[in-house]
Amino acid sequence: MKTFKSFAALVLVAFATMSATVDAGYFDVYLKNNCGKEVEVRVRADGSSSTSKYKSGEKTKVPVKAGYEVYVDGKLLQKFADSDSGKEINLCK
Repeated sequence: MKTFKSFAALVLVAFATMSATVDAGYFDVYLKNNCGKEVEVRVRADGSSSTSKYKSGEKTKVPVKAGYEVYVDGKLLQKFADSDSGKEINLCK
């Protein structure tokens, strides 16, 4: 019985964690620098932004929400939507 209670508690914690992640609205996208040069990438959201440099060929997983925007070398590349979840985003078109 003690093992069952421990297992039940573990399952409850797992579902609570999963629910909190889904409720937060974040999803992952993969930013890939296919530009052939280093680029500066800025992700802007909710009045703040984060800037990183990506080397040529670099691919990075980034958690975002719908409405976040990604800029490459100062130019708007894309505004994210829920449908972008799991997608690979090429930083040069």
